[in-house]
Amino acid sequence: MHLSTTDRHFRRNLIAASLVAAVAAAPRALAQVVPASKYDAPAVIDLEDVAEDPGTTRRAIDGSSLGGFVLPSKPIEGGLSMSSMRGYRWKSDDTQRLFLDGDVRITLGGYSFSAKRALVWINRLPLRGSTVGGETASQVAIWFERAEEPTRRAGLGASGRNLLVTGTYLGSTALSVVIDDKGMPNGLFGEAQFVRAGESRLAMYLRQLTKDIAAGTARLSAQPALNVPAVIEERMPMPGGNLRETVLIGPPLPSSITLPSQTEEVEPIFRPEGTVSFSADSVVIDEHADRIAIQGMVEIEYLGELAGQERALQLSAERGVIFLAPGALASLRNGLRSIDAGSITGIYLEGAVHASDGDYGLRGAQVYYDLTNNRAVIVDAVLRTYNRLLRDTPIYTRAAELRQVAADQWTADRASVSTSEFFTPHLSIGVDRVTVTKQPDVQGGSVYVSAGGAGLEVGGTRVLPLPGYEGNAEQIPLRSVQGGYDEYRGAEFGTDWDLMALTGVKPVEGLDAELSVDAFSSRGAAIGTTFKLSRDLGSGVIDLYGLYDTGGSDLTSAGKTVDVSAGGRGVVDAEWQMALSSNFNLQTQLAYLSDETFASAWLQGEYNNRREYESSFYINGVSDNTALTLLAKYDMNDFISNSYLLASRGYTIDKLPELAYRRYGDNLFDGFTWTQQWSANMMQLRPTTGTPNSLGVPIGAWGNAIAPTQSITDAYYDAGYRDNYVSRIDTRHEVSVPLSNEWVTVTPFVSGEATGYMFDEFAEYTDDVNNLRFQAATGLRSSMRFVYVDDAVQSRMLDLNRMRHILEPYGTLWAGYDSNDEGALPIYDQDYEGTTGGAAVNLGVRNTLQTQRGGSGSWQSVDWMRLDAGIVFSDNSSDFTPEPVDSSNPNASLRWAQSPIPAFYSFRPELSQWGSHSYGMLAWQLSDALTLGGTANYLFEDRDFVTDDNSILPNLARGSLGLEMRHSPIVSTYVEYRYIAPTESELLQAGFLYRAGKRYLIAASPQYDLRANEMRAVSGVITRNFPDFDLSANAGYDLIEDNTFVGLSLAIPANSQMSASNGSFGMYTPTMGSVE
Repeated sequence: MHLSTTDRHFRRNLIAASLVAAVAAAPRALAQVVPASKYDAPAVIDLEDVAEDPGTTRRAIDGSSLGGFVLPSKPIEGGLSMSSMRGYRWKSDDTQRLFLDGDVRITLGGYSFSAKRALVWINRLPLRGSTVGGETASQVAIWFERAEEPTRRAGLGASGRNLLVTGTYLGSTALSVVIDDKGMPNGLFGEAQFVRAGESRLAMYLRQLTKDIAAGTARLSAQPALNVPAVIEERMPMPGGNLRETVLIGPPLPSSITLPSQTEEVEPIFRPEGTVSFSADSVVIDEHADRIAIQGMVEIEYLGELAGQERALQLSAERGVIFLAPGALASLRNGLRSIDAGSITGIYLEGAVHASDGDYGLRGAQVYYDLTNNRAVIVDAVLRTYNRLLRDTPIYTRAAELRQVAADQWTADRASVSTSEFFTPHLSIGVDRVTVTKQPDVQGGSVYVSAGGAGLEVGGTRVLPLPGYEGNAEQIPLRSVQGGYDEYRGAEFGTDWDLMALTGVKPVEGLDAELSVDAFSSRGAAIGTTFKLSRDLGSGVIDLYGLYDTGGSDLTSAGKTVDVSAGGRGVVDAEWQMALSSNFNLQTQLAYLSDETFASAWLQGEYNNRREYESSFYINGVSDNTALTLLAKYDMNDFISNSYLLASRGYTIDKLPELAYRRYGDNLFDGFTWTQQWSANMMQLRPTTGTPNSLGVPIGAWGNAIAPTQSITDAYYDAGYRDNYVSRIDTRHEVSVPLSNEWVTVTPFVSGEATGYMFDEFAEYTDDVNNLRFQAATGLRSSMRFVYVDDAVQSRMLDLNRMRHILEPYGTLWAGYDSNDEGALPIYDQDYEGTTGGAAVNLGVRNTLQTQRGGSGSWQSVDWMRLDAGIVFSDNSSDFTPEPVDSSNPNASLRWAQSPIPAFYSFRPELSQWGSHSYGMLAWQLSDALTLGGTANYLFEDRDFVTDDNSILPNLARGSLGLEMRHSPIVSTYVEYRYIAPTESELLQAGFLYRAGKRYLIAASPQYDLRANEMRAVSGVITRNFPDFDLSANAGYDLIEDNTFVGLSLAIPANSQMSASNGSFGMYTPTMGSVE
């Protein structure tokens, strides 16, 4: 539809007239009574003359809402546009609320405002005579604590403090924010005070507006109103004059307003304007009783509207009766088989009754719809519904009598709710009273259940009473059950629960709470909670787990046993992060463990794979090519609970604190790129306490330099380590000159770094070490790329169709200088103390062979083969790798040395682990079902802990070769060979996965030690899929731990595969349930 200029002016004047009428009907002082159906009442009624309409309610004018008010402003043609770094959205009654924070920019019509913060109220304005889908307007109020108006110089705006902007507009509302949060701000940085100040400012304006309308002094503005508080000028006191007190006499401003009652809107099952059509084998019309009897293949269809969308409700049964209003049969005399729903008073159906509107399905023996009272009763009912948006898990509600009270809401007594389609579900929630509601799409479209007298039922028998249940029907309170046997713990039994559903607490958006309850026949009972936070308050996890240990022996992941006394044990592990702005993020961690072996024995997955347990505070700001970070880090335990830290350094580093600034890739001048970093900190080195025996760790973790019962702290002290605080100031700069053409890129570069340490902290570690360290380096990086395409390549055996060959040679030439000797400083950070000087050359080439697979209509490019191979030649004077333990000075082996397996890092060669060597990586996808891969690292020189003269490849430092075969969609296998020279590991591992039918999944994985010629480990699992859950049985043996385990676990809901994926048993995570 196109409107001419005249049409637009006519429409605008018509809407303005409607607003004038609405303003004229606005509240008179405290006496506004608004009809429950409209805001634009045609008359004003004083409360002194008549009582309030029961369809209204009184609400304080507190500035939280625009509901009940019509702002005296003509609507403008334009819209409202808003942008900020962060935005909070919530609703107060019928008003949309916004809190915008950071670089706020708002445009309303021809006005543009900018501020640090703003508070916005938006209210849809019903216009007199408007119909559904007709012309609408929006009214807005915007409060700035301090605002700037870019158009002020043109005479169109205002700026200053405490500015309130009000207006009405016809266009769209646009909001652009970097971080979008739902809900009111949490008030960590004064947001709550800002919101209260803005509401107070709007409340003052609305009270004055109410008074002006009652007095008849309110005027309709043609533009958005810019309301700035008047400045009261104090009269200058005069010598000898009288000090007079000014008394303001006048009626007080209104403090409340009368609004329509906020009753929850109930969607009728049948809208009166809808149409009902029917068909049957036999139709008998009784005009005297105004009813229609239908029998045989009864089909009834209702066409109407629900929430602004078309809705079709289809009913089917063997027989039924349609009850009509008096006189409604006249439309059927002409043979029509349809009638308005408003002419029907009731519908009764029986015999295999089925009802469905596409979102739900309802089955029952008998159904009666009472259209007059918007009710329905279903006998022997089964209600099937599901999440509107996800359309994944169906929800079944079964009851002897089910009552429908709205188009999307049902109630029942003595019912069961489950995700199983069986008449008697395996698992369900049994309830004495229940209300099932299909939530609208804006609330997630899920099925919401509110129940009283709830309980968990197995096979129709209630086995666990619950105080109540309120939440999504997909989320049964019981999440998982595990059981098993372990030699050191005895019989094991554990459960995981939805804590809120278990306690009957209404779910909180952005918070998931899980309760773990475990029992061990030989070790005691345990309980834990896991809270997962998200959305408005950032994201994070809080894990709390406590065990009362009756005493016994812990079996650590290294296979060592440690005696444990009776008492309480546990862990506190929490992490949280949030965005402070579009550029800055905050990350915090808190970790505490009760004793030295709790992680290595009870949290083996965390012990082997988790990052360092620490308590830290980290702020990270990133903008374009700049990073600014602040880190404070402290370990609350004096022992280490991470396997990789014990196997490498054997100590932790506290940062109290560390400030770092980095800039990457600045254009220094034409063609030159400058990268710089600056940092300063206060840090402390803390070796772990205890002995190898008390930690349950073999002495090989320290290269046999520490005796089993020797204090680890004392051994590090004897090696020269100290736990005093050290201050480090560092700066590094690199300048590069990228030069390139169509086929080659060459980048010369130079770098320099200066590091200073306060005081003489390292005298015990290295004699006469210089606390001021300088490093310099220069080098050249180069790369080339060639592409060749051969369309003639075809092979059915190798599944090749065309071939693209991408050849990428690369190389790095580098030489560096270090004023300190290699290994002169203990390692606090690998990026700083771990750098060295030397000289090296790296040459390599990457080959990528690509082909097309998929067939006609579905061709796609795949990497048929990827091969990366190269060589590194380094200056031997830079090598300082570990040496065998010297019996006369064993603690010398605790000093830092580079890895015996070399590695070259071209982006910063000074971080490399030196040694001349060759390397290679292969990934070959021979077909869609067969993949071959491998890696290798081979030294050009003999080295301790690597060279094996009895081997075919004596200087092979590390190698692997694997093959994966997908025999069919239900069967797959793999086999892998791994070799690591320093640890003398040579393992052969295989895996097997088979899906037997639709319900069973079988997996097994053996591991064979080729050096010891014995089976090192074997594990397997069988999973049975049920409609409501997955049941898994698993067993295995670990030679290192000398431990056999068996287990049984249940995961809810079905297909979660929890028990076969992470091997968890409460917080106890050995290999039970996992396939390794």
